[in-house]
Amino acid sequence: MAKLTFRTYPQVIELKTTGKRYEVYRDTGERGTGRLGVEVSSTGTKRWLYRYFFEGRRQFIRMGLVSDNFVMTAAQSECDTYAEMLAQGINPKIELERRERQAQAQEQAEAMRGSIQQLFRAYTDKMKADGKRTHEAVIKSLEKEVYPHIPPATKAKDIQPTDIVPILSSMIQRGAVVQSNRVRSYMVAAFNFGLKHDLNPAQAHTGVKFGLLTNPAQVVAKQSSAEKVGDNWLTLEEVRELLGTFHTVSRIGPMVSGLLRLCFETGGQRPYELAASRWESVNWKERTLLITAEVSKNKRPHLIALTDSAINTLMALQNQSEGGPFIFPHGSDLQQHLRTDSFSRAITRFREAKPDFKPFVGRDIRRTCKTLMGELGISKELRDRIQNHALNDVSSKHYDRYDYLPEKREAMQKWEARLNGIEAKVIDFGGRKHG
Repeated sequence: MAKLTFRTYPQVIELKTTGKRYEVYRDTGERGTGRLGVEVSSTGTKRWLYRYFFEGRRQFIRMGLVSDNFVMTAAQSECDTYAEMLAQGINPKIELERRERQAQAQEQAEAMRGSIQQLFRAYTDKMKADGKRTHEAVIKSLEKEVYPHIPPATKAKDIQPTDIVPILSSMIQRGAVVQSNRVRSYMVAAFNFGLKHDLNPAQAHTGVKFGLLTNPAQVVAKQSSAEKVGDNWLTLEEVRELLGTFHTVSRIGPMVSGLLRLCFETGGQRPYELAASRWESVNWKERTLLITAEVSKNKRPHLIALTDSAINTLMALQNQSEGGPFIFPHGSDLQQHLRTDSFSRAITRFREAKPDFKPFVGRDIRRTCKTLMGELGISKELRDRIQNHALNDVSSKHYDRYDYLPEKREAMQKWEARLNGIEAKVIDFGGRKHG
């Protein structure tokens, strides 16, 4: 049987099942190019073979099954490719193994290419590790705005600027122009993180490679006309009205009302820093509240001088406390603090209930306090220290460790008197007078 040969495809089809494996080779009359053959199994299954000699040793390459999808012309064409390798002194079997290993390596490398979901998660995880408290808001915004346009499993390296434009365009069309700039900046930052990720030894253990060469979000136009410096602030009369009526609005609870009041009574502290502070940070004897470094936006501890009004608000909050560690506990979990989005929703509810009241948002409170304290003659430097602004001069950054507590306390007492209507001084400020 081993000496049987074939010339045509019908002869291959007619090869018999003998109950034993055997091979048949095509009779071409050529030498040194290898030969197409057929392996017939004991059960009659036929498979194409390529037999050749390399460095005096017989070699075989088993190819596909004989079928209407893999006929003799196709098999012979594959053999001709191997014959060309032989002519170049290349062992076809070794070359095929090399190519398979290369293909597997490329496939594995491609599988390791991170998706846009992995990129966003890795970036915001890094934000969290760095103590950036906005990491949750960033990932929520990215997931909400990006995934309806770009599937989460899309490889980050395949994202083009043209994929990003529709995301921001849809936001602009619904009137969220400022937020579109925010989402754009989040994407720029995430892709910048990805550009450095693959060569960062600290990230090597993840096994994920993004393979980024450019930042596709960077070249997408920013809506500069939407980015205006905030200039909205409340008058003293508006502040007093707000403090007197905020708690009366339906679905605004005592915790959120207390947070609003304490923001004003402490001279415009950041709502998050107050909400995330613990009772252990309150020194009742010294009448201070310490904003710790891990809570502070600029990662520097900040000592707040507490007035009688602020002390009374804290005592009222403590009387309502159920024993949790936070001054402003989460409504359903005492081990977590009140979220600032609850604060934002409360302000929205107040504005809905009081449509005639001047529109404002949470960040306007800080600007309002700074403006009205300025009218009292409190210097900008001291107001900056009261609100824990990052001071970037060399002296402040590296040498000045004085906490300015006496100066802050004196300023806060003046601010408390005016906030409570004791101070009757009228100062002209930009055409608007306040008493």
